[in-house]
Parts: sequence; structure tokens; C-alpha cells
Amino acid sequence: SVDPCFSPERSDIAAKEWSRRPWVRIRKMETERDQLLEKISVLPQHDPIFLSEHLGHHSFFEKPDSNGAFPLHQLDIKLSRPNGLNSIALAPAFNPKEAGAYAFPKRFKIEVLDTKTGEFEVVVNWMEEDFPNPGPYPVFFADINRSVTQVRITVAQTAQETAVAYCALGEVYLFRQRSDGRIGVNMAPWIDTEIEASDSITMLSLWNTRYLNDGLTGFGYPLSDIIVAAPDLSMSSGSESTLSGPVQITLDLGLVQPLGPIDFWPAEAPHQLSLPAFGFPEKILIELSNDPEFTKVVAFKGKSSNRDLLATKPFTVRSGGGHRARYIRITLNGFHEYRGDRILGLGEISVSNDERVWSLDCQITAKGIPEEYLDQLPRLVDGCIRKRRILSQGEWIKGLAQRRPLDRRLAVVAKELELTRVSWRTTQLRISIWGGITVFAGLIIGIVLQRLQRRRILDRLKWRITRDLHDDVGSNLGSISLTAEQLKHSVLDEEAKEELDDLSLLASEACASLREVVWVIDESTLRLPGLIQKLVERAERVLGGMELFFEISEGCPDCVVSLTFKRHLIMFFKEVVHNCARHSQATQVWVAFSADDHCLQVSIRDNGCGFNPAEVAGGLGLESMEERAEEMGGALELNSRPGEGTTVVLTVPLTALLSKTDHLYKTSN
Repeated sequence: SVDPCFSPERSDIAAKEWSRRPWVRIRKMETERDQLLEKISVLPQHDPIFLSEHLGHHSFFEKPDSNGAFPLHQLDIKLSRPNGLNSIALAPAFNPKEAGAYAFPKRFKIEVLDTKTGEFEVVVNWMEEDFPNPGPYPVFFADINRSVTQVRITVAQTAQETAVAYCALGEVYLFRQRSDGRIGVNMAPWIDTEIEASDSITMLSLWNTRYLNDGLTGFGYPLSDIIVAAPDLSMSSGSESTLSGPVQITLDLGLVQPLGPIDFWPAEAPHQLSLPAFGFPEKILIELSNDPEFTKVVAFKGKSSNRDLLATKPFTVRSGGGHRARYIRITLNGFHEYRGDRILGLGEISVSNDERVWSLDCQITAKGIPEEYLDQLPRLVDGCIRKRRILSQGEWIKGLAQRRPLDRRLAVVAKELELTRVSWRTTQLRISIWGGITVFAGLIIGIVLQRLQRRRILDRLKWRITRDLHDDVGSNLGSISLTAEQLKHSVLDEEAKEELDDLSLLASEACASLREVVWVIDESTLRLPGLIQKLVERAERVLGGMELFFEISEGCPDCVVSLTFKRHLIMFFKEVVHNCARHSQATQVWVAFSADDHCLQVSIRDNGCGFNPAEVAGGLGLESMEERAEEMGGALELNSRPGEGTTVVLTVPLTALLSKTDHLYKTSN
């Protein structure tokens, strides 16, 4: 037989293949977690504690011999008479400095002395491979089912981290075989059971061979994991009535029954205080009788001197001698005080014999308890403490052993589930961020594409408008100018000739302006050399009847000109050329453009009639020209005398080419 927790029956909790997709992986792990919790819920409560005493049995510290081998360690548990053995369980020793099991044997075997053959028979054999560390759980070997008088545990000791060998055990359980095949009581604590060891360390209150069958382990109380509505009897301070003397409790078992040990379970401390013996009486007197008047009694006394042991086991009073009785009278005394009041806390009184509990739901009465607490008396015989059902020792130990792999698997699943959830949340966050970036980028790209589409539409519209202007309006203006020139030669009236001259001039200027508009629309950016060239072309068109001289300095900066500066400069130049064509009566015009790294200078000089600037102030668009020069951040210089021609010089800094002023000016034309 082997520990069932390591048998093939545990395949249902073996490692499972989880999907690589995190959401599927999380769902599968949650499903497995819920299945594990459901299986664990029907098993005993696992709430291990570390004992301060009665740790168990500890072997000597052994050194290897010349061949590097360690001596075998042997334990013999002898029964006074043959008994049917159902199963064997081993509880590890607990050490506060270790995580769970301390020095639990790695390799061992268990033999039983069969009463039929008179020989030892191996029922558990882990001598060929290491037994897995059980941690804070017992190991359980079932289906022994033999009549035995002796159990022998042989340990093949192995070196620990300190290079010496030793082993330890906390408790040994020998569960009796019942007639119905179920697990019976633990025979190891029986009075006539003898335990011998090949060697043993004896250390007062900590290590001793006799601690192997004292019923003390670090597993806590033998309780189920399911919470029920069954509170304990508890009389705490602050109530109107207090205990004035001894408390006498009487149990009526209904029939005369054979009696075994009587267990007194401590109550749960109020407010979740860590006080395992809160309200537990120090003195207990038990009287047995077959009549309710207790005319003839057998009495036993018990004293709960070591209250620390109540953290892991009940206080037990053994009647011994195989007494039989129907009525049991229990007198409690030696109550502790809390805030000046005597208190009583008791979870259960269990009267049993072998596999039967006679006190369960029996009739119970009491004296010395305040009336307000009498309705709590049935809590002492309901089979529950701390709102959980009390389990038989065999059911409890086997359930804890079965729980070990489930708890371990649950820890793995819970840890993996948490890691996967964190990873999935991180991935979702990253997906959200990248999704937001993608959507934002999509919006930006959509806006850019929309603007490009609109620009293409505008470009096509602009191209169509400029083509129509050039082909239609430009052609009409050219026709007007040509017709005016032809009419001028055929008309004798001087006033009409002047009007035709003005008409021809206006048509030429309009045609020049139209060409400039078309040029500006076609150009994506305006640069200074191109702007100067357009000014030259305007002068050629408007001043076509005069002799023109152009001078453009070499090394003109190829800088971008703002639309505002372009408009001011063209309008300024248009004003000067218009005045020259209409009023100067010149035959020759000199136009000069000079530019360096600092400024641009535009000079227009003619040999016309000239004028007195003081007499024409506000006329000929001079005020507008001055304001445009000032707006461009430059300076205007006008020199003219009657009969000596006119010179107009505009000087502007190159930094003004990028300015964006936007004012309206009236012109003379």
C-alpha cells in the first residue's frame, strides 16, 4: 500500500495543458480552481499550528561509517493483544524554523507482525525512492486489513544539510479495522500500547518517544471545512447574571452504555481572540450512575493544568475499567475571571466508546448556570465546535492526507492565475494604448488625406479659373487695348485721344494684373527673384510706348517672400508705373533692383515733365505709397522737379519679406 495522495488516483489534479490564449487560459484555470475548491470543501479544515512542546520523536545524530553508510533507525509499536489494523498514518514533526515537516524520513518501510503467519510482512515500502516531503500534512497508508500485534517502522537515514543523519516523527496512528470495513479508532494511545526505538533523543517537554502516541500534532482540531450554524456555549463578562458557584451538567444517554474517554472541547474565544482555552474550567469532576438520583456513583477527577495543549486537542478524562452507565454528572469548577466576572466557555462534551459517540444529541440539564444561558445547553452535545462538525480521528487524518495534493495544486493554480491575470491586464492596457494610438493615427491620416483631397480639388479649380481668366478675360483685355490703340489713330479729337490713351493704359494694367494673379495662383511659394521678374514684366506691358532700361544686381537672395509683402510691393510698383505712364510724359524710364544680405532697393527714374511734390501732396497716390513703404518696414525717397523728371526709391530690409501685415490702402488709380 502507498500513500493515496501519490497513487495513480491523483491524475485528476495532474498538471493540465492550458491554452496559450490568455483569456482561454484564465477561464480554464478559474474552472480548475473552482473544481479544486469544491473538492476541498468536503475535506477537513487545515489550520496547522506550531507546537511549543510535545513535538514528537527524534533520532540520534548519526555520522557515516567508513563506507559512507548510516545505520538504520527502527521504531516498534507493540499491542498487548491481536487487533485488526485498517490503516497507518504518520504525522510529521513541526518545527517553527522549518516550513512544515521537519526531518521526515525520506526512505522507510513499514512492517506488521501478522498473527496468522507469525512473521513480519512489509505493507509500505519506500526504501528504493525518496518519499515526497508531506509538509504540514499527514501521510496515510490505507487497506492494511490484517490482524497484528506489532508494527515496525524502519528508516534508512540519509544525510541532512549538516552532513549528519537524523529523522523525526510527530505522531503515529494505528487505525483499527471495524466490522463494517470503515476506519475505526486509533489504537496507538491505548494504555497497553508500548513503543520502543533503536535510539531516541529525550528532551524535556520537546522530544520523547512517548510523544508519538499522545494525540498532539500541529494539525489543529479535527473539524470539517464546512461552516454550520452551531455556536459554542459561552458565558462572558458584561452579562446581567454571572456564575456564583460550581456548574453541574447532567447527561442522559438514554440507555446504559459502555463508556470510554470523555472529551471536553474548548469554546471559541469571543472577538476572534487568540485564546484557545478562553473560559475553560480548571477542575472537572465526573460521576457515573445508572439512576437519575445518583444513589450509587463512580467518580473520576480531571484537572486541566496544561492549558496550552488545548490549542490542538480536547481535554480528555479516561474512565478506564470498562464502566457502563446511563447518566453522567459533570461538575465544573475553577473558573477564570475576566473584568471581574467569572466566565465559562465550552464547545462540546463528547462521551464515546470505540467507534460510537453516545452523547450526540442526548438530553442535557444543568444547575448553577444563569437562566438566560440554559437554552445554550444543547450546543454541548450537537457534535460541533467553532461552527464546524467534529470529525472522527480516522476520517480527519485521512481527509487531511487527501487534501495535501489538492491544496498544493490549488496554490499552483492560484499563483499561475494571478500571474496570467496581471499579464493579461498588462497586455490589454498595451492593446488599448496601441489601439488608441492607431485610432489617433488613423484620424490624423484621414484628416491629412482629406486635406490633400481638398487641396487637389482646389488646385483643379484654381487651374480651371486661371485658365479661364487667361483665355477669356486676358483675351478680352488684349482686344480692348488693341482696339483703343487703333481708334486713337483714327480719331481727330484730342480729348477723345486722351480718353482712348487712358482706356488703353487701364487695359494694359488690368492685363498685367491678371497675369500676376495667374502667376501667384500657379506658384506654391513666392521667391524674390521671381517677384522682381514679374515687376519687370509689368513695367514692360504698362510702359510699352517708352524706352525702358532695367538693371538687376547680381547675387539677388533667393528668399521666400510672404504674400503680404508681395501684395504691398506689387501695389507700390503698380502705383509708381501707373503715375509714370499717365502723368510723366516721359520717353525713357530706368528701373533698378539691387539687393544684398540686408535690404532690397527698388528705384524707378524717368525723364518726364516732373512735378513739385509739395503742390501735389495727397495726390498721385503718394500718401498710399508712403504708408505701404512704412508698412513694409522700409523708407520711401521721392525726388522730382518740374522739367527734370521724377525718381522714386524704395528701400526695405530683407527681414520684412516674411512680415504679414494686412491693411487696406487707397490708390490713385
